[in-house]
Amino acid sequence: MDIKTHQVADAFGLPEWQTLLKADPNRHIFAGPEWNRLWWERFGEGSQEGLVLTFWAPEPVALAALTIDQTPDGRRMRFLGGDDLTDYQGPLIAAEAHRQPVADAFLRFLVEDFDGWDYLEAKGLPVPFHFSEWLVEAADRMGLAFDLELHELTAVLMLPSRWDDYLAGLGSKKRHELARKMRRFDREAGSATVRTSDDERLETDIEAFIELHKASGGEKGEFMLPAREAFFRDVAATLQPLGMLSLDFLELQGRPIAAAISFRYDGVFYLYNSAYDLSLRPISPGLILVARLIRRSIEEGARRFDFLRGRERYKYDLGAEPMPLHWISIRKPPR
Repeated sequence: MDIKTHQVADAFGLPEWQTLLKADPNRHIFAGPEWNRLWWERFGEGSQEGLVLTFWAPEPVALAALTIDQTPDGRRMRFLGGDDLTDYQGPLIAAEAHRQPVADAFLRFLVEDFDGWDYLEAKGLPVPFHFSEWLVEAADRMGLAFDLELHELTAVLMLPSRWDDYLAGLGSKKRHELARKMRRFDREAGSATVRTSDDERLETDIEAFIELHKASGGEKGEFMLPAREAFFRDVAATLQPLGMLSLDFLELQGRPIAAAISFRYDGVFYLYNSAYDLSLRPISPGLILVARLIRRSIEEGARRFDFLRGRERYKYDLGAEPMPLHWISIRKPPR
């Protein structure tokens, strides 16, 4: 298998990136060049080294975007994207049959042909994709020291074709609890409606979302640092024209009481981040908004509702199932 190297800034327009994105059966919103370019320009460029590897056999079969930074433990290589903002990471691979040879070729390249790293730290590798397993098997065969852990969970809900079928699939206890919360919300805020941002209001709406998020308090409220605020603005401005953004507000008499920034991609609705008015916690505006987004996704024909990372209970109360993510560390052999 032949591996070609590219500078990150020159790689986002590679035709094979789009080709592999369409071919990979596990493609997701975070794998595309748009997301990776936004992250690199905001967080990587000027502070880290970066490279993109393309794997050919003889046609393109995989692509891996990588960054390298200096840590107390040495030069750390990671998949591009930053684990605080990119929920799923790892390479694009055209087919299941290519995963093992790509893992083998990747590690051989690092050990035999590339000197600019001391250890690989890979986070956000979905366990069902199996690439992490092939990677540690390759490391083991090559005698490389490695660690493999389950370090995080995402929550995924497969959607039926009808809302009634979704409710039936929740089971009696969860269905009853959701119905109780919906009735209470309707009694106290029945006139609330969901509004989705459009091109005209996008700039104002993303600022409103950021302010609501910052008002959340605690760890959530502290998340929205200035650089992340700017990244959220970049994401909204870039993905809206592509039809991938869904910035939704639950509004009561024109006032946002809950908001969510989400993505639509390839039949999947990704709930990326959300916030709600803490003063209305007793009537669960955040959960009500998510329930309405689930219903809308069903009506639009989406096949999956992805809650992404985090162990919040409401995700499982709404019927999601956990999907674990692997963390891998592989150490370069001494010379």
